[in-house]
Amino acid sequence: MSENSINIEVPDLCYCSEFCPLRTSRTPSNPGRRFFGCKIPKKNGGCGYFRWIDPKPSISVHQYPKVESSLMIRCKDGENSCDRLKQKLKDVEQERDTLCEKLKDSEEKLIALRQKLKKVKLERKCAKLKLNRLVLFLLIVLTIKWIFNMV
Repeated sequence: MSENSINIEVPDLCYCSEFCPLRTSRTPSNPGRRFFGCKIPKKNGGCGYFRWIDPKPSISVHQYPKVESSLMIRCKDGENSCDRLKQKLKDVEQERDTLCEKLKDSEEKLIALRQKLKKVKLERKCAKLKLNRLVLFLLIVLTIKWIFNMV
């Protein structure tokens, strides 16, 4: 074993006396670098133990082509999905508002048509009543004429 190689079969012990899991960095500045770190988050009372396993690259990270871990890609895809869903929600809400306006217009037209229908029915009733009065008047006139013709 060379002096630069590290046995990762045996995990480090942190200051909390816990075995540290081997992890892989997903940060843009250290993509893919492995490290041991305390498994208890510092905010939950962990000791903050940390040790890199992989050596720092000899050239600047900025000289590497941008490497993204599958986790970072999935995260970005999730953000894109979220953005697409937000846009779809806006589109659906806009369509709903448009349909609500059309429904309101249709309801107003329906009310106007019902009022027109009532008016037409009332006019028909009046016309029938006038016709009935005319027929009755003609019958009375014919009856009176018939009576006078008989006398």
